[in-house]
Amino acid sequence: MEKQVDNLAGMLQLMSAQIDAALRESDAPATTLVETAHAMGQATQPIAKGLFDFSGNPTRVFQDLMLLHDDMHTRATKAATAVQFHDRLAQCLMHVSASLSLMSEFVAAGAKPGRDWEQLRERIRGIMSMDRERALFETLSGAMEAAGAKKAPAESESGKVELF
Repeated sequence: MEKQVDNLAGMLQLMSAQIDAALRESDAPATTLVETAHAMGQATQPIAKGLFDFSGNPTRVFQDLMLLHDDMHTRATKAATAVQFHDRLAQCLMHVSASLSLMSEFVAAGAKPGRDWEQLRERIRGIMSMDRERALFETLSGAMEAAGAKKAPAESESGKVELF
């Protein structure tokens, strides 16, 4: 039985390490995306100022540049939204990774159900920083307790799985 516990603890730690590695690999591209989106957003301001200064001559050039300005501004906004999604995803995965590490320590230490489990549960809940994440944790952990840890619902009220 001890060998199985060691194997389980090792697998939990491996899962945590894999998530951490994936998150670290995504940091540099996400930073590049943030910097690019920010630069694009700032570039629209001088374009707009120049367009208004140039607005008296040729109308076609003015209109084409205004379309370019509007397109760049829209794209910068979409890029910023994508970065925010990535940030929420990364936070969620960091919390999953940390929870897996805590679970691994719990299993490896041979902790017992009851008080030890409640302490682990509180430590895991304490990791979570997003309201949706805490609400999902409460819903799922409450459902598991009520159902004797059989099966918890994983859908939001709208019928869609909610990750954050």
